[in-house]
Amino acid sequence: MQEHLIIDGNNAMHAIPDLAKELRVDRSLARDSLLRFLEPLHSHGGSLLTVVFDGKGGPQRISKHRGLDEYTVVFSSSSEGADGVIERMLMAAKQPERLIVVTNDALIRNCAYEQGASAMRVEEVLKRMDHDIESANTIRQKPRFRNDRRDSFENRISFPGDFS
Repeated sequence: MQEHLIIDGNNAMHAIPDLAKELRVDRSLARDSLLRFLEPLHSHGGSLLTVVFDGKGGPQRISKHRGLDEYTVVFSSSSEGADGVIERMLMAAKQPERLIVVTNDALIRNCAYEQGASAMRVEEVLKRMDHDIESANTIRQKPRFRNDRRDSFENRISFPGDFS
């Protein structure tokens, strides 16, 4: 069963030190950096991702990150806010047990638990990303075939008519 991570984007940008510095200079750049930073959760972890940001003063907007169907970016409406979008997603979920909300906001984590979903702090998902990346790199580094003569198998059974 594929899990669906719902990430509180603004909360995550403030919780990740490098992004928090970037956020003080350029909010749009920090958002883009967060979206790229989270890509391994999809590519290595195989999770569905939805990153929810506070809107830019207009209606709610939904788009796909880099055209990936499994990676959605939501900008809330100016009236609802990211927390409201996350709460609404939790309440509308047909399979809340598949949802994991990533935020350091205790109220949103409690809302997730009340709806039957799970929740993680931002720091926990960062550790998970590190583990997923390390695991993927370890798998890639294992040789498939060994060219070492000691490990090779050679047929030493003589057959009738074999004069070697």
